[in-house]
Amino acid sequence: MGHGYYGGLKSMLGDPDQEVHEEKFAWLPVRSTFNKKHIWLTKYHIVHIKYDDTGRPPIKGFSWPLIYTKHEYLMMLIKK
Repeated sequence: MGHGYYGGLKSMLGDPDQEVHEEKFAWLPVRSTFNKKHIWLTKYHIVHIKYDDTGRPPIKGFSWPLIYTKHEYLMMLIKK
């Protein structure tokens, strides 16, 4: 069932630990997840999603990492 399977109950109740937000500095080039831009020598954000809308965890690893530039991250926070 993957790592840390919760079932569908936590996702239906709105688990606050579903996402973990992390800020890093790109010393080496990093590629953004959505618009495929290179991020280099600036701060970027990683959002680790632990399980999807149906409550299923990823098969490989503990989370799905999504890499955002600072502008994409701001737009993601505004949309929520």
